[in-house]
Amino acid sequence: MTSGHSGAVRPSCLTRPPSIDGSFGGNQMWTSTPLMQNCGCGIIAGLDAVLRYEGISTLTMDEYLKRFDDAARYLKPIVLPGSPENPKSFGVSTLGFKSGIKKLAASRGIPVKAKGFIFDYETKVKKYLEMGVPVVSLIAAPLNNVSIVNCNGAGSNIGFHWVTCTGIDDRYLEVSSWGGLHRIELSDLDRASAGVRFYAVLPL
Repeated sequence: MTSGHSGAVRPSCLTRPPSIDGSFGGNQMWTSTPLMQNCGCGIIAGLDAVLRYEGISTLTMDEYLKRFDDAARYLKPIVLPGSPENPKSFGVSTLGFKSGIKKLAASRGIPVKAKGFIFDYETKVKKYLEMGVPVVSLIAAPLNNVSIVNCNGAGSNIGFHWVTCTGIDDRYLEVSSWGGLHRIELSDLDRASAGVRFYAVLPL
């Protein structure tokens, strides 16, 4: 991991996100609609996991966006009534992710299931990544008090956001988000005001 702490887990070929024109995973900001730019992170997380089971490690932007549009048929955000120019959405729910990724993978001939966990996540994330199992996480912080920092040290706070987990140590969770490598302090995730759920995308 970038933090350099002991016990770090580096991504394997399965847990490393695909590279899209040199990126570190997908980015919903590449899409053309305000709705998907706002709530496409759950689709990205699911799609990147399935692409890795397909053995696809690199794509062009056009290829990835076509796959994103297909994935959005299965991983569907909860959309609230409102203006098409300013859509409101809760994003992909946990139940929607579990059923959607199963259907998306099945459409590619790959049987998987998403196994959720909350407690003892440090041990479990490390175990699954060492096994080469893709792991994603939904971070729900209504107070927007979970900080996510990129490789250049620039940070922002997140509220409701899906990420792909790529490494963990005693201080940081390393993730793919917005097409880049980021890290989140575990102490932020452990706050009572933050709800965090992890999913291991397991082969059947």
